[in-house]
Amino acid sequence: MKKYRLNKYILLLLLVLSAYGCEKWVKFDSTPAFEQKLVVTSFISPSDTVSEIYVTSNQRLYGFYEQLEEPGDLTGTISDGTTEVQLDTTSSGLSFSRDKMPVISGKTYTLKISSSKGLYAEAVTTIPQKRETMIKVDTVTVNQDVPGYESSGFLRISVEFTDYPGEKNYYNIIGKITVFKTTPGPETDIYYYRFWFEYINDMKASPDNKITLNKWMTPSINNYDSAFINVSLLNTEESYYMYHTSLNEFDRSDNPFSEAKPVYSNIEGGLGIFTSYTVDSLRFRLK
Repeated sequence: MKKYRLNKYILLLLLVLSAYGCEKWVKFDSTPAFEQKLVVTSFISPSDTVSEIYVTSNQRLYGFYEQLEEPGDLTGTISDGTTEVQLDTTSSGLSFSRDKMPVISGKTYTLKISSSKGLYAEAVTTIPQKRETMIKVDTVTVNQDVPGYESSGFLRISVEFTDYPGEKNYYNIIGKITVFKTTPGPETDIYYYRFWFEYINDMKASPDNKITLNKWMTPSINNYDSAFINVSLLNTEESYYMYHTSLNEFDRSDNPFSEAKPVYSNIEGGLGIFTSYTVDSLRFRLK
């Protein structure tokens, strides 16, 4: 019995010492030097009347600071290779309107941003070509009855579109369901949205250049007076796809101990994303 107790205490001591060995203190006087950079986020498209360019600053990782780093006063230009115009200043960064600089498929645009703090960022994007994607939508409703519970319904949405052959394409599928229901009271129409997103490349295309996506939604539309599906198909630049897929991997990693993956950036001298897309859409009435 004494030997058992002695072994137990030795084991406890080893556990305490091993846990202590896992702790590591970082001295603030030996932390990496902070290098301030502009952080740019902008997605431009021929479908927009005003193109927004959101500009912030990266923040310090080590130490205690009461105030966030500000990017300073901003100026910038946008060029299509022939014409260069000054960007307008907004509360969140910069912008330009369609009548000042039209965004045209196939053209390459260069963004340059300067800050009163001496910071500088530059990026380039080429607008994807506008393609006839021939979007099709089909739906199936499945009811599930469980004894003792209210019947529940599931809606399967199938979206098919045509991939343009002979070139590498990247897509973002944005789906939205809008439903309407009549209820007693002064407000009779109630609606809400259900969204889904898919970031894909044309590796999913079949031999006949068709891409099909299936999505299950719950609840079904049985309990509503009317319902609509809106599908927006974005034909995006590769950088758009790389940014969002890396962002999803960064946010949704299933392994908390896996090595952190950096979020994709195409900003020279700074951080973030400046990219582009074209859009095709379909509105489909369910009932």
